[in-house]
Amino acid sequence: MPSRAELRIRLEHAARVVVIASLVAMLWQWLRPPSGADDSLVRARGVGTALAKWSASPPGRIQLQLDSTPTPVQRAWLGALKGAGASITWSGDIAPLMLEARPIASPAGGTRLLVAARSGTAVVVSDDVGPIDTVHTQTTGASIDVNSVADRVSARARGTVASTMRPDSVLIRRVLVIGAAGWESKFVVAALEEDGWKVDPFIRVAPGIDITPGPLPSLDTARYSAVVALDSTAAPSAGRISEYVRNGGGLILGPTAAALDQMKALRAGGVTSASAATTVTATSLATLSLSPIAPIVNEAIALQRRASATSIAARRVGAGRVVQMGYQDTWRWRMAGGDESVRDHRKWWSGLVSGVAYAPALARKSTSRGEPDGMRSVIDEAPVANLVAAIGPQTLSTSGPISMRSPAHARLWLFVIMAVALIAEVASRRSRGEA
Repeated sequence: MPSRAELRIRLEHAARVVVIASLVAMLWQWLRPPSGADDSLVRARGVGTALAKWSASPPGRIQLQLDSTPTPVQRAWLGALKGAGASITWSGDIAPLMLEARPIASPAGGTRLLVAARSGTAVVVSDDVGPIDTVHTQTTGASIDVNSVADRVSARARGTVASTMRPDSVLIRRVLVIGAAGWESKFVVAALEEDGWKVDPFIRVAPGIDITPGPLPSLDTARYSAVVALDSTAAPSAGRISEYVRNGGGLILGPTAAALDQMKALRAGGVTSASAATTVTATSLATLSLSPIAPIVNEAIALQRRASATSIAARRVGAGRVVQMGYQDTWRWRMAGGDESVRDHRKWWSGLVSGVAYAPALARKSTSRGEPDGMRSVIDEAPVANLVAAIGPQTLSTSGPISMRSPAHARLWLFVIMAVALIAEVASRRSRGEA
């Protein structure tokens, strides 16, 4: 059995072997040819012109501090670097922002600009001509209706610029209004015609006596953009209306029409008893008699509420859209409202029809800047979302620990092991009086 002195000498030899082995391993790591990107760390404020340098000599890790969103080309380049093996993280105070432009299905035309951002974000919307408006987003974002815009539209908020292209025009067809003879039918037709819609009224005066511009044609999207069913007069046409909606047509249901059993498959919710109209000097939408929509079917959404009651709800049925309203006798608003009641009644009804209308796109063949397809390369509707898709979500900090599996971490541990073994050997030799 070896003595204590012999064991100590063997341990010293073992420590020396460990020191030599660590030195050899570290030397091998330094001299071995690189495989792909190395473990070097690069920190940068923005992207700038560094992409070419990083591509020529790919770093192992890139940490970006951004004060603006990279361009689509820069995002694609960063995504390629990540695909080549580089670890890319980013942080920065830039606003998530999305922008979409939709044509307004209305005889007057126009474009609806939809902005999505965090609640309370100030967003500057502009086109190639100049600023359009500044909006502050709410929980559901914000929207702006404009009569005309240049080809390219952009939204800017805290380091982020989203851009899109003016949408194609749409084809507006006729509107069929079905109702009994009375003030409501008369003024719904008048409101729509005043706003430029071409209306086919189907008005029932008495059983078997209808006032129409001619025989009621077949209901299809080749002729009608929308159907307005005001009351029980629509019951005999319920089957054709249902087929029309499922094929893509739009439908507005008044409370009496929505209560029909034949309309059960189309309505957005149940029809409850009407509340009495509020007695005021000037009638408005807020004072009309209301039949609240309740309960709302699962796939429907509430578009408007009065207090806790749903006054307007919408749903999709097949390829078409249905809007159900609970307001009774909207003609009173027009006849007994304030100075702007005629205009407000007209715009309100036109807006309802516009929201459901079937309006196929009419593609533009050319623009002042060339073919629309050529402009699609500059569209960047959701820059931050596209950045996350390219290189991953934002990190809380641009500095982070070295990866446990990186070569730098391995060299650090080899150095610690070598240092401990060397100190242990030297201390052991000195303690027994040997140099």
